[in-house]
Amino acid sequence: MILCVVGVTYAFSTFGISNSSSEPKVSITDVVGRTVEVPATVNKVVGIGCSDREIVYLNASNKLVGIEQVESNSTGSWGNELPYIIAHTELMNLPIVGNAKTNTVNYEEIAKLNPDVVFASDATQADTIQNKTGIPTVVVYTGSVGTSEQMDEYEKSLQIMGKVLGKEDRANELIGYMNSTEQDLANRTANVTSNKTVYLAGQAYYGSQGITSTNPYYPPFMMLNATNVASNANSTTNSTLHAIQIDKEQLITWNPDYMFVEGSSLNSVENNTNSSQDYSEINAIKNGNVYQVLSYCLYSYNKDEMFADAYYIGKVLYPEQFSDVDPEQKANEIFVEFDGQSAGSVYSTLKSDYGGFKQVTL
Repeated sequence: MILCVVGVTYAFSTFGISNSSSEPKVSITDVVGRTVEVPATVNKVVGIGCSDREIVYLNASNKLVGIEQVESNSTGSWGNELPYIIAHTELMNLPIVGNAKTNTVNYEEIAKLNPDVVFASDATQADTIQNKTGIPTVVVYTGSVGTSEQMDEYEKSLQIMGKVLGKEDRANELIGYMNSTEQDLANRTANVTSNKTVYLAGQAYYGSQGITSTNPYYPPFMMLNATNVASNANSTTNSTLHAIQIDKEQLITWNPDYMFVEGSSLNSVENNTNSSQDYSEINAIKNGNVYQVLSYCLYSYNKDEMFADAYYIGKVLYPEQFSDVDPEQKANEIFVEFDGQSAGSVYSTLKSDYGGFKQVTL
């Protein structure tokens, strides 16, 4: 449960920065019901809690004045693996305002940058930022969209961000694209009858994971009406991320026909199968039906990679229904739609550095 204070006016700042002025303001109700007064025109923005991705999606990357450490080119970052950063490498040189890995925020740096607004993914965090800096902070949802409720909340967040950033038309355009893409995937598989079972291995969270890390609500499987063997698994760890750890014996019992591995976790998954022969009798491994996909979950959830993965998985599972689809070309289209014209080389970069879509041997 998220508890938050609604309708409170923050009139002080730990660092002595205040955004109060005679400039016109608009009232925003964020996704957790907080009412925040923000400038009618926003020229500078900071995103905390993985929200920089959505700022890029809304064609507002030029408004960013700071990034989180994970997105940078510093040691231990994932910037070179994130599509929206690959498309906008200039962002990696911005000042660092926090570290999502350690859930820390550099309030002093944010105050020094003095953005017009900050986006955050947690009500408590937003209240603290607003308290310490005096800068209006809006809570948005940037997480998994494995359920229809989550997708609704995500689309609502895009509309809120669009209103704050002066990108309302772009928000509606992107939502329309996502909806039409989901509908296309649903239409292609609506009349498919198949007993093929599938499993996602190496669901990443806070970095790469092994073969027993999976996702009961993996969106590409759901969009394709594929039978995810983990769909009824109890989520006992990282439930808010939809990433769960299962027992090795459970995976062997499920015995999926097809296995898809997130690219960032391939080495870990290979280490698992190399160190234990127990996995060799799983149908997917025994029959060579193991495929690498892009890392939908890496520094939160990359919706562009999610849709690209769905078309590739669809091509693997249902070649007849996806006979007109070239997954790599489709990925290029999706990256450009989400990340802008500079994203035309994103897939080729991911393929060159991490393998892209491919069949693998475990």
